[in-house]
Amino acid sequence: MTREIQRLSQIMDRFDAVLIDQFGVLHDGQTVFDGAIPCLEALRDTRKPVVALTNSGRTKAPNIKRLTRLGFSNDLVSDVVTSGDLARALIQNKLEAGILRPGNRVLNLARDNDSSVLDGLGFEVLDTAHTEIDLVFLSGVTPESHSRNDYKSMLKNLARKGVPAICANPDHMMYVNGSAAFGAGIVAEDYQNAGGPVEVIGKPYREIFEAGLHALGSPPPGRTLMIGDSPHHDIAGGAAAGCLTLLISSGVQAGAGISETQPNFVMTTLTL
Repeated sequence: MTREIQRLSQIMDRFDAVLIDQFGVLHDGQTVFDGAIPCLEALRDTRKPVVALTNSGRTKAPNIKRLTRLGFSNDLVSDVVTSGDLARALIQNKLEAGILRPGNRVLNLARDNDSSVLDGLGFEVLDTAHTEIDLVFLSGVTPESHSRNDYKSMLKNLARKGVPAICANPDHMMYVNGSAAFGAGIVAEDYQNAGGPVEVIGKPYREIFEAGLHALGSPPPGRTLMIGDSPHHDIAGGAAAGCLTLLISSGVQAGAGISETQPNFVMTTLTL
């Protein structure tokens, strides 16, 4: 049964460590949510470690840079585990196995032309579709300039040819200028529906939760709280990993997707 709470302090004795989503819980990409920093300060003062667990298709470094810019000091979030870092490890494994090769052409679909996952791996990285693409790497979308149908049109021939894709951001929704818009996970689903093979990395899958727990120092999952705004990605994924779960019901993804897994706790916004 889900327990509705008004303040995080009501349940702080139930856990020893925290995994926390970024977008929709701590900030919207541009603005920190009221209450986020005081909550993390309270967790720090009680020596409960916090690791950000995010479906960001970028590596750790740009995510830490963003958190710092928004006012989250290093003593508030001890580490950041991203789906982008897990995707980079997957790609490196494919290079070692000869499935991918240096010089392959990779279509990089990202926000702000970010290529942090692909940097230094020897690929020819392109930002427009080409007839000779070896891999589609999907880490972010730009719904403010490209519609869902634009992506379908861009990628349909590659999907029909069976060009493999890796999606490093499974989120179905994202913030754009403070409003909800479709996310990279939707484009990945469209690509798969058009016949293209897709590997999806990030929440709700087991590997990213294992990496997050490891970054926390391997606490007992049953004494670890997963805080997120996505019933599918954060709550179902956290519960499957054995964690306690807290749904932030005002988050952009709280009403999106379907999950039969109920959170242990629910609150409107992250409040101390």
